[in-house]
Amino acid sequence: MESATRAGALPRERSGAWAASYRDLRHRAGLGIRRVVSPPLWGGLQAIRRSFTLVSARVKVPRYPGMPLLSVVMAAYNTERYVGAALASLVSGQWPRLEIIVVDDGSTDGTASVVAEFAASHRTPVIRLVRAPHRGPGAARNLGAGLATGRYLAFFDSDDVADPFFYRRAVRGLTRSGSDFALGAYAILVAGRRCPPPSYIRDLHHQTRRGATLADTPLAMTNALMCTRVYRRDFYERCVAPQPEGVFFEDQLVTMRGYVAATAFDVLHTPALLWRRRGTGDATTQRAGTVENLRERIAAYRAVADFLGSRGEDAIRRERLVQLLATDQLRLDQALAAQPEYLDVARQFLDWAVGEIGWELYEARVAPADRELHDWVARHGAAGEGR
Repeated sequence: MESATRAGALPRERSGAWAASYRDLRHRAGLGIRRVVSPPLWGGLQAIRRSFTLVSARVKVPRYPGMPLLSVVMAAYNTERYVGAALASLVSGQWPRLEIIVVDDGSTDGTASVVAEFAASHRTPVIRLVRAPHRGPGAARNLGAGLATGRYLAFFDSDDVADPFFYRRAVRGLTRSGSDFALGAYAILVAGRRCPPPSYIRDLHHQTRRGATLADTPLAMTNALMCTRVYRRDFYERCVAPQPEGVFFEDQLVTMRGYVAATAFDVLHTPALLWRRRGTGDATTQRAGTVENLRERIAAYRAVADFLGSRGEDAIRRERLVQLLATDQLRLDQALAAQPEYLDVARQFLDWAVGEIGWELYEARVAPADRELHDWVARHGAAGEGR
């Protein structure tokens, strides 16, 4: 936890209750305005607001003796088209003491060249380029984290776009709250268009809460994106690292380690990033609907369940399985166009998960429409059975 001198040197924030009421009123006012204005006008108003806030943030970024250093590790693989924009977003309006460690994970395109050119043209923050053989994002992040020197640590993907205020607010909040990490929301970027996240992410990040725990905020587990959080580096090294290597959806297990080990964490209303959904088919999330992708998801979810079981966290384990079923994180919206093998793999997981949580809890927490979809998969998912 930061010393009283350092924390006291920062500007005071509104009290928690007053700030929550203010944010709720502002949110309701925004919804009301959005209902009566045209989409183009609303988009223009939002752009003006973001520009004004960015200029204001650059003026008001606090500087004080002993300001902690934040290290951001970026794993990059064949993202020549996006990595320049990702770096530009990280250095725009962010925490003033920042080091960015880019691990080029054996890219075969011009990714490393783009990073090198960007680093040469920016004196601050410090941008370090490390080249390594291609071993996947887990290995790249482990390498970068081992080189980090900051008191705080974050991870970032080289095809996403950082929110210009997240890191500043996350670090400032952590110096006050003493929490082990801060968690931000996200929006989705599709073909250059900003889209809202799933409803459970909007519910989770409706307002900022400092010092949250899994006991009072179990919905936090639905945000399993590695790049939406800032860790105290010593906490990350003791309780979270290393990241799994050679697997997909590694975020699931890594973020769960943090949730279970944390004494407390901060949930921020501020979005952390725009999560880019690419249409090129070269990212894991672009293969949704394939049997391979489904198997990888299920392997990650089972790894989380096994981890929680090994720690004796039975209540958290059941809650996480309920969330997976209630929010369709298996992506069963793809099932109607899927092959029998896909349906059979999904059926086996559904049978196992429902058996683990019990039928009573399943009926109480999973919406009827989702249960109907699960039933359809169960009836059409037997191996070798047609649809």
